[in-house]
Amino acid sequence: MNLGIYNIRDMIANGDEELVKSVISTFSCSRKKDDGTVELLNPDIENFLNKNAIQFTKMKTAITYLVIDEDDAALLGFFTITHKPLNIPTNGISRKVRDKVKRFSSVNEETNSYDVSAFLLAQFAKNYAVENGTRITGSQLMAIVRQKMQEIQNLAGGTIEYLDCEANAGLIKFYESEGFTLFGERISEKDGKRYLQYLSFI
Repeated sequence: MNLGIYNIRDMIANGDEELVKSVISTFSCSRKKDDGTVELLNPDIENFLNKNAIQFTKMKTAITYLVIDEDDAALLGFFTITHKPLNIPTNGISRKVRDKVKRFSSVNEETNSYDVSAFLLAQFAKNYAVENGTRITGSQLMAIVRQKMQEIQNLAGGTIEYLDCEANAGLIKFYESEGFTLFGERISEKDGKRYLQYLSFI
C-alpha cells in the first residue's frame, strides 16, 4: 500500500475541483455486517464531505485532506483540520494534564477555564466503500493526522489538538487508545446529541 495525502485546497488551486468531487463521491460510511445487513455509521460525515468540504476549504474555514492508495487511486479515508479557540474547564482534567495546559494558556476567571488556541480535528473517517474499511486501520489514519499536525506545528506553532465525538463506546475506546484525554462534553444545538471532548498534545 502506497499512501498519498492530498490537500484539496491545493487540488482545487490546480484546477482539479471536478477530480476532487469525483474522488469524494466514492466515500461511504456504510459498513457491511456479517449477517449481510448494512449499517450506516455516521451520515453527518458523508454529508460534510459531499456538501461542505470543498466550500469550507475555499473559505479557508477548514482544510480537508484525502488519503489515497496510489496503487489503485482508491480513497481510503479523509480528515479535516481547522484552528479554533478552546476553553478547557480547570476542574475537568487531571493534575498532570492541567500542568501541561497551563504552559500554553491563560486562565479565564469568569468561566473557571483555560483559554487556549488549538487545532481541531473536525472530521476523521475511513472509507467503508473500499474493502469494508479494512485496507487502512483507524490507527494508521490517525498516524497520518499526527504527521500532518506536526508539519503544521513546525510552520505555525501550536501544541494542543482536540476533537468532539459522540458518546459511543467504540469511539471512546479508540480515541483513548490513541492518547486523547477527556476534558469535557457539549450538547449540539443542531441535533441535541451529546458529544464528548478530547484533547491531546502534539
